[in-house]
Amino acid sequence: MMWTMSELPNSNSKHTLSALDAACIIVGIIIGAGIYKTTPTVASQMVDSYWLIGVWVLGGILALVGALCYVELATSITDDGGEYAYLRRGYGDSTATVYAWIEFWIIRPGSTGPMAILFGQYAHRVYPLAGDELVSGVIYASLATLVMLGVNLRGLKTGKGTQNALTLTKVLALLILIAVSFGAVWSGLESPAVQTNVASVAQTTHDSEQSLDGFLLAMVLVMFTYGGWNDVSFVASEVKAPEKNILRGLLIGIFTVVVLYILINMAMVMTLGHSGLMESKTPATDMLRLTAGKHAEKLMAVLICVSALGAVNAMMLTSARIYHALGQQVAAFRWLGHWNDHLNVPVRSLVLQTLVILTMVIGFGLRPDGFDLLVLFVSPFMWTFLALIGMAVFIFRAKGLVHQQTWRTPLFPLTPILFISSSGFMVYRSLTWLKFKIESEQLFENSFFVFLSVFTGLVLVTAVGAVFWSRQVSTDN
Repeated sequence: MMWTMSELPNSNSKHTLSALDAACIIVGIIIGAGIYKTTPTVASQMVDSYWLIGVWVLGGILALVGALCYVELATSITDDGGEYAYLRRGYGDSTATVYAWIEFWIIRPGSTGPMAILFGQYAHRVYPLAGDELVSGVIYASLATLVMLGVNLRGLKTGKGTQNALTLTKVLALLILIAVSFGAVWSGLESPAVQTNVASVAQTTHDSEQSLDGFLLAMVLVMFTYGGWNDVSFVASEVKAPEKNILRGLLIGIFTVVVLYILINMAMVMTLGHSGLMESKTPATDMLRLTAGKHAEKLMAVLICVSALGAVNAMMLTSARIYHALGQQVAAFRWLGHWNDHLNVPVRSLVLQTLVILTMVIGFGLRPDGFDLLVLFVSPFMWTFLALIGMAVFIFRAKGLVHQQTWRTPLFPLTPILFISSSGFMVYRSLTWLKFKIESEQLFENSFFVFLSVFTGLVLVTAVGAVFWSRQVSTDN
């Protein structure tokens, strides 16, 4: 049985999020700890610093293109659940149910888990809780996840307030980090390493040609690091004056991230040099050590902890809305459709999702390769659904779901075509990267990888089962 909107119990009709709140969610999710891990690898694939900065600019443009498509979808469909609602309206209940199932078991915990694990790793550097780094990190990661659950269970007001504070803190900290680096270089810091690196940047030449394979690999990493802007769709139905504030929130959030990413890359290149950035395993820490002294390393660890914690909180805040929407629309999952009017949050969905995230954190956090394995499995699914949502722009227009007063994607149909193409490219590259890792590291000899593969297969099979079960329940009702 499908619920009509008038019949939905505990339906959320409160619009409490401003454009700034939406922007903080976007910035909070995008700026996790990925920028500190991917920059050296991106630099290693670029022939010089101009290409390095250029690839980050291009990644930001592609994120903006996707955001413009999402604004049309979000202002056309005001149902709860964001991407779930777009897929349900565009492709039907079965596709949306499969999406929600895979999002619950793979995409969301596989995206939130790595940020919690990184928080634990860097918190251990600040103050170890155990002799074993992995155990200490998992304790920190689990505590962080539980604390963020507690914050969100106190209500939407507390959740968004915490998110705004964490986002503001990480942005200010990044600006200070950038200012310290630029200031040290411009003031003529008497550090031979910095002076050598500044000179090497000034003498950059174009004797070598940029390889296509290197560029494509760099784009995969850059677009992964920009990932998360789409999560604003999950709270779009809670945004005040959505026809104006969703667009404003996306533009403010994405432009903030693009500017910060470009500036931090410029600061790293100026202090470490292009070759130094390529070889660095902890570029932000190395940059601070050169410009502010070795005692600044713990300060950098704290900054990364704040960045990771903000990403964890934002993803937990948004993800529960998906399963709440599923429970509203599909009778088989009615239990998840409960909305706590007093707290203004879907408590049941939030708690259930957190349990899966904790399982991921513990299971993967105790392995040295846990972070990388999570990213390997999440990427193909995430970008597949993003490509489908890009196609939904055309489907919505064909079905007449986009009204004249709705904000429309500029440069249609080029904009959604570019979004679909870039998402499809990410699906292809993530699958080829998974294949390469399996072959080069002989992952099928890794028992944990085999277990993860079996688990993924079971999720896919049970997703189909969930569709048939929900149909049967609907028929019986």
